[in-house]
Amino acid sequence: MKLTKILSVCATVLLVALSAAAQGEPATVTTLEFQTPKNGMTKQYEDGRKAKAAWHKQQKDPQMLFVLQVVVGEQMGSYVVGRAGQHWADLDKPAVPDAADEEEYNKVIAPYVEGRTSAYFESMPKVSNPAPDGMGGKYTSVTTFHVRQGKGDDFRSAIARMYDAAQKTKWPFHYRWERLANGGRGGTYVLLVDHANWASFADDPAIKPLRDVLREAFGEQESMSVIERLNGSIESTYNQVVEFRPDLSYMPAK
Repeated sequence: MKLTKILSVCATVLLVALSAAAQGEPATVTTLEFQTPKNGMTKQYEDGRKAKAAWHKQQKDPQMLFVLQVVVGEQMGSYVVGRAGQHWADLDKPAVPDAADEEEYNKVIAPYVEGRTSAYFESMPKVSNPAPDGMGGKYTSVTTFHVRQGKGDDFRSAIARMYDAAQKTKWPFHYRWERLANGGRGGTYVLLVDHANWASFADDPAIKPLRDVLREAFGEQESMSVIERLNGSIESTYNQVVEFRPDLSYMPAK
């Protein structure tokens, strides 16, 4: 489904594996690394990632290490590596020591990496509407929002009312919000929408546009107020699509 139709507002692309947080649960942390292979060394990089996944298995690592590949966007061909569902205190006592993890990375992956950055995101379960089964998809549409300075309260209140409308009308559109906590520009939020396949990106006439959902839930006046607060708070948006790479990821045995 096209995001532009969902919002029906020209300046906004509203409505990212990572973690689906259920309403009512406390916020969790997603730690990410963005890695770009050297030109012509994608195969070596991926072989290194497979070796790193095997190493995590040897360490009996209890937590998943997921790998996503950017398939649409300016960073096409780059990879996102991370862990989800942690709390800040968990970072002080990692199951696999950071020094050992870094040593193995330097051995099997670093020689093939051109650039590497990191960022930490906090989930926003109170304004997210994840799928009931909590399952992700093969692809995730990741829309990054940069909020104008001093407009953070407006942005957060607007997306909170969107959540209220989704719950009130039982809107069958599922999404997750996360907020950049460390490692980048302030006032950055990401909207994650999972897709089972490329066909699911097409418009679905059975799902109402967000403006209609707001109008049904709250009436015309409040609907316009929410849209105006949202538009007035957003400085810019950027969208890309990532693909989950289970062959490169480490998934602990259940």
